Amino acid sequence: MSLLASPYFRRLFLPYLVLVIAAVAAVGILAAGRLRSSYLASTQLRLRENARLIGDGLAPSFRDGRVADVQATVERLSRVVQTRITVVLHDGKVVAESDPSTRPASMQPHNSRAEILRAAASGEGTDLRHSDTLHRDMFYLALRFETGPTPWYVRVALEVEDIDHQIGQLYGGLAVASLVAVLLAGAVCYWFARRHAAPVTELSGVARAISAGQLNRRVLEPRDDPSELGTLAASLNTVAQSFSSVVTQATRDKAELLAILQSMSEGVIATDRRQRVCLVNSAAGALLNVAVEGAEGRMLCEVMLNEKVLKGAAEVLAGGRGRTFQIGPTAGRYLEVTICRYPAQGEMDGLVILVHDTTQSVRYQDLRKEFVANVSHELRTPLSVIKGYVETLRDGAINDPQKGPQYLATIERHANQLVNLVGDLLALSRLESLPDLPSRSSVDLAATVRRAVELLGPAAKAKRQDLQLSISTSVPPVAGNADYLERAVANLVDNAIKYTPEGGQIRVILTPDNADAVIEVVDNGIGIPADDLPRVFERFYRVDRSRSRDMGGTGLGLSIVKHVAQVHNGSVQVQSTPGAGSTFRLRIPLPALS
Repeated sequence: MSLLASPYFRRLFLPYLVLVIAAVAAVGILAAGRLRSSYLASTQLRLRENARLIGDGLAPSFRDGRVADVQATVERLSRVVQTRITVVLHDGKVVAESDPSTRPASMQPHNSRAEILRAAASGEGTDLRHSDTLHRDMFYLALRFETGPTPWYVRVALEVEDIDHQIGQLYGGLAVASLVAVLLAGAVCYWFARRHAAPVTELSGVARAISAGQLNRRVLEPRDDPSELGTLAASLNTVAQSFSSVVTQATRDKAELLAILQSMSEGVIATDRRQRVCLVNSAAGALLNVAVEGAEGRMLCEVMLNEKVLKGAAEVLAGGRGRTFQIGPTAGRYLEVTICRYPAQGEMDGLVILVHDTTQSVRYQDLRKEFVANVSHELRTPLSVIKGYVETLRDGAINDPQKGPQYLATIERHANQLVNLVGDLLALSRLESLPDLPSRSSVDLAATVRRAVELLGPAAKAKRQDLQLSISTSVPPVAGNADYLERAVANLVDNAIKYTPEGGQIRVILTPDNADAVIEVVDNGIGIPADDLPRVFERFYRVDRSRSRDMGGTGLGLSIVKHVAQVHNGSVQVQSTPGAGSTFRLRIPLPALS
């Protein structure tokens, strides 16, 4: 804002200017009156002096009785004093007149003129009137003289127009002086108003800028200014700096809060008392199918499609306590929703909706229930068989030379199955409970795979299966645990032997593949149906439960393989065609080349 447009500047400058103009006008009017009076008094004094000089000049003529010589003297003196001169006798007869257009003999008696009457009475008389002779307004002054046998009068006159012209010139000079005085005073008022309004205008502009959000604006503080404006400028700068720091910190805190909220896996929605959305993070949008873009400022019912959430929000906002409830399955997800109130503007009128995805927890619970059921089932069958045969042997079958040994062999087989089951459970538990291997060392995969194949060679030979081993010589050692890797390979080979018919073929291949070492176990066995492929690595999952149990399987072998691969930062995949065999690939990362 310019200084001239500043209301404060106008409030300072205009009143002072009006006051100065009024003062100059009052002084001018008073001076004009005094000047007019002074000029008229000066004019009257000049006319009196002229009349006295003229009278003194004519006195000898009247004293000697030479009245006829007066006319010539009057004409000469009139040219000298530049004034109209009239000489009147005591009886009113005009004996001399300086105006060449008028003859004394043709003039009427003047003893009735006001100035003559006043001069006859007091020796001097004046009058201002219209002249019937000259037809102009005139100012007259008459003096009485006693030289001669009778009194006579000298009258001098000036045109009022000349007097007004002179006074007008004086007034013009006074007006010019007054104008100069007003201009000088106006300049002083402008300087004074500008000097006092400029800092106030700057303070006002900076204050408006700060209120509009321009927090970097500051007042230029005058040095060594102990006045109130200097103190106010310093205070405003201090307030602006503090406010800027507070806003910057608030902005930073808000950005951090939004970053935290956006990085949360839990969904967060905040609303005001009217259920207008104040904040929604991306997790809430994904979990509750809420459009995050453009959601702020809209009603909750416009962006939220879940009726249960809307109903819970309405109940809590109506005065109820916070609520926590479950939603699901919705699009395959289970959600836990918590709605509570929070203080906004000093009142408990806002809502916070927290959404937690409990799908994994629900699945873990289901898996735990399934695990407990599977373990119970796996334990119940061999324990029931062992218990039955023990009771049979106790009843006397132990003395039977044929059945006794058979029953003991059956008990031993099921006891071994229990031992294998417990061993696999312990191994799987250790793998799941440890985020990393208990110990790492340089493992020669070729030797590890060879040991696993040699360990299961007799089992393959018993089924007349062709077990082949192919190892690439370019596979470098890997960082890992040799025992875990050997067990994983052994489990894959054992599965291939179990589910490949007699006379079948099994190939174990170790090759490098880019950044991984790949161990493939390929068989031409019964294969796995496509529907079962995604679940073969689950605990206790069997494609054919009765056949697997008859083969002594625990249902945990492939699950152990998967966890061994995971703790080595690797993976395991399977490809299979029913009736054509299966291919399992175990990938272990190779060490990075330096």
